[in-house]
Amino acid sequence: MTQRIKALFAWTAQGEESARLIGDRYSEAGLAVTFHGEAEKDELICLGEKQNMTHVLYFLDHEKLLLVSLADEMGGFTVEVLVKDLILPC
Repeated sequence: MTQRIKALFAWTAQGEESARLIGDRYSEAGLAVTFHGEAEKDELICLGEKQNMTHVLYFLDHEKLLLVSLADEMGGFTVEVLVKDLILPC
């Protein structure tokens, strides 16, 4: 059985607009999205784990975000991603 994606969206002041836009699109497509707001990266990982999230998307600005996978069998990983490279639901 595939685990349902549950994502925590957070941002810096410069990343809020992109985070809300992308988060709304994911939510409308049926993904479980929780908005957190501004926070520090380490705080978000702990919060995501406590809330059984599969991913944390931390928007650094309107172009870049950190994608943290919490459901990976290797214990999670973090990669920097360009907002334009995210797969957006139609």
